[in-house]
Amino acid sequence: MRLATIARDDFTNARRSSIVLAVIGVFTLLVAMIFASEYGIYDEPYRTLFDVSAFVSFVFPLFLAPLAYLSIAGDRMDGTIKYVMGLPNSRAEYFFGKFLSRLSVAAAAVVLGMLVGLVVAFATYVQAPSVERFAIFTGVSLVYTVSFVSIFVAISAAASSRSRAMFGALGAYFVFVVFWFGFFPVINLGTILDTVGSLLGVTISENTRSYVAIMSPATAYLQSTEPVYAGVFDQYQAFQLNFQPESDRLHDQTWFAVLVMLAWSAVSLAVGYLSFRRSELG
Repeated sequence: MRLATIARDDFTNARRSSIVLAVIGVFTLLVAMIFASEYGIYDEPYRTLFDVSAFVSFVFPLFLAPLAYLSIAGDRMDGTIKYVMGLPNSRAEYFFGKFLSRLSVAAAAVVLGMLVGLVVAFATYVQAPSVERFAIFTGVSLVYTVSFVSIFVAISAAASSRSRAMFGALGAYFVFVVFWFGFFPVINLGTILDTVGSLLGVTISENTRSYVAIMSPATAYLQSTEPVYAGVFDQYQAFQLNFQPESDRLHDQTWFAVLVMLAWSAVSLAVGYLSFRRSELG
């Protein structure tokens, strides 16, 4: 019950924050704008869901970072943590209470954004949206949210200052999104694999590259949205370009992509908690 109390108190304090309100409000507004801007381009809302998935994958972690990276580091720097830990609370209860409170805010943003998107789709698109497709999309997006909130809270628990927590969160975003997707032409996952192959004198197969590529929660998220477009892959070229034909390989399986995201969540929380358990409280 003390874990629930910590989570509830932190959520109550967080919901008064302008940052929290901005995360929920701006995310919801942008999702609504994506649907509103594309109703004259596509007849089917599921095509717009594909564009929303790109937005969630590339941009949403930047919304989650300020929400989570100060969750513990901020308390440590202003001394609040000493008061909380002076009460009969264990470090595990404090750590996981913080995680649950920040996750609840992030989940609220996802659910509210998708509900507003569904309403806009019902009101404007030629073809009525599929509630089932929206539900699957929302569920997968929540798993993705869990993975990045876990990473950022773990960084907050391990960091000894606000600046280190901030740079750690930005570094995680750079590695898992910018680097993994290859936004920089010189320094990206592909160039690193090419360099490793050259140094070892071997050729890294496309199959191996695919396994490495899906090991980021961001790339795993996009792969895990494939069931949203079941039965309509031939409708748009974007689906055909981004989703591979059915195969027996793990990196093409939706369940494996979901497992990657959950694994990042579990590992991050374990490492973050162990670091927090050994750290000085300031």
